[in-house]
Amino acid sequence: MGELADRVARLEGEVTEAQEALRVVAKIDEEIENALEEVESVQEALLNLSWELDGEIADHNYSAVERCADELWGLVDSEQVRRAVDTVALLTAVRDGHPLPAASVDGLMDGLKDVEASHPTLTQEALDQEFQAAMDRAESTWKEIYDDGSWDSEDERNDHLADHMHEARQEATSDRAARAGRFLMELCDHLAETVWPEVTGALRRADLEKAARALKEASMAGKTAPAVYKLYEVNLSVQYESSPYSLGAVGEQLMAFESWLGTEGRH
Repeated sequence: MGELADRVARLEGEVTEAQEALRVVAKIDEEIENALEEVESVQEALLNLSWELDGEIADHNYSAVERCADELWGLVDSEQVRRAVDTVALLTAVRDGHPLPAASVDGLMDGLKDVEASHPTLTQEALDQEFQAAMDRAESTWKEIYDDGSWDSEDERNDHLADHMHEARQEATSDRAARAGRFLMELCDHLAETVWPEVTGALRRADLEKAARALKEASMAGKTAPAVYKLYEVNLSVQYESSPYSLGAVGEQLMAFESWLGTEGRH
């Protein structure tokens, strides 16, 4: 009986150890999924940010657009996200019995010198070229429709053309500012739809090097967001100077503030 009791005790011990091992594995899997969800949540946050930007740009809410630009950069260049990536890589290696990562994702990113920017870019020169193209189209359209030789005088013709081109300039000026703002949306969409799936896909395959490469691309794109906002700010200022009322409530608030400053300055 003593031998049988010992055998039962050993079996019970083995069962207990197996249960504990399963519990540990389940806990590791849970922690891996939690960290993965944290990384994957960035994609949805980027898409939500793009949607938010759409409304703020339509309202000419430049301070909110600036906040969104900073948030965009923070989402894709985040220490918290990189820690989550390291957590996934480490726990996956432990669970699967693979060698532990030789470096953190930060270290891998720092060592990547050959990563080329994949994000779209925008310059003031490009915006000005689009502006001029819009003006050229407006003049061409006017000539096709109205320049038929039926004017009573050259002055009447030129006045009508000048009015048409003034309206076209106002519209093109507004479009140029909006285009700069919408480019931030393009950055969000590019990161959410192209770059971030590479991050999460590589991480689920336990390919830390490819995840680091995609994170580097995301970081490079995110760092351009403040400069893109400045383009928006500059061109929105031009729009305000050209037609304050075209900015709606924001334009009215700025005019009221300028008026108040002028009144204070005379005291």
